[in-house]
Amino acid sequence: MAPINFAGLTGLKKNEILAGYTTFNIGGPADWFYEAKTEEEVLGAVALARQNNLPWFTLGGGSNLLVADEGFRGLVIAMRNTQYVIRDTKIIADAGVSLAKIVDLVTQNLLSGLEFAAGIPGTIGGAVRGNAGAWRQSVGDKVLRVKVADDHGRITWLDQRDCRFAYRDSRFKKTGEIILAVELGLAKGNQVDIKNRIAENLAQRRCQPKQPSAGCVFKNSPPVSTGALIDQVGLKGKKIGGAQISPQHANFIVNLGQAKANDVIELIQVIKAEVKQRLGVALEEEICLLGFGTIKK
Repeated sequence: MAPINFAGLTGLKKNEILAGYTTFNIGGPADWFYEAKTEEEVLGAVALARQNNLPWFTLGGGSNLLVADEGFRGLVIAMRNTQYVIRDTKIIADAGVSLAKIVDLVTQNLLSGLEFAAGIPGTIGGAVRGNAGAWRQSVGDKVLRVKVADDHGRITWLDQRDCRFAYRDSRFKKTGEIILAVELGLAKGNQVDIKNRIAENLAQRRCQPKQPSAGCVFKNSPPVSTGALIDQVGLKGKKIGGAQISPQHANFIVNLGQAKANDVIELIQVIKAEVKQRLGVALEEEICLLGFGTIKK
């Protein structure tokens, strides 16, 4: 095998444990790990990975991710590009800006429309990719344009309609395009009203599990929530190893402290089998799996 050449990637780390970069606090090492602070660094790292025929993965906030116990045989590029600009009722933000930061910024600038996103972890890039949302609203609803790079490094801006947003889905889950920046369109609002709506949403989120998790494991299956379906088949609270189906919210699998990725995978398999067999509902994962043979999204 030819030696890998990563000349130019300052701060490149080898065999970096990924658990600490995820909200699940689970996962083994990446062969290579690089924190890209600019768009140019992101594209440069991807180009070098391709030149070396090395699998690569862009990591945002790690809030919707389960990493295999064996880790990832390739290069993980942590998105640390965090520039932003606000113009009237629009905000343009690099993919690495946290969603929490954006909610704070738009609130300070009296912009309404993202109150539902208060308390959602992760970056704006990840939120757009997965069309994150709550209370029947989604980030994709507020997107005007998304700046992406394709497999050849060509950069373009996509309009909202071209992003093909759907429930917890977008084109980016299928195309492999790298989200570099996002433009959101909001509306002028009253700061008191905005803060009150944020406070209400955060209060509801306090009922969610406090232990490390990746949020909701499965997409909802209307008209009944997936958490209710899992509860209905009697799995709430079930444990395998150090992982548990949360007694608070059955669509959360939590890390009790020493959980392995395989514990979580086994619980996912049990849930899917029981709900399918007893209720006839085929559940679909919302979380992303990294390092399980291939990247699964």
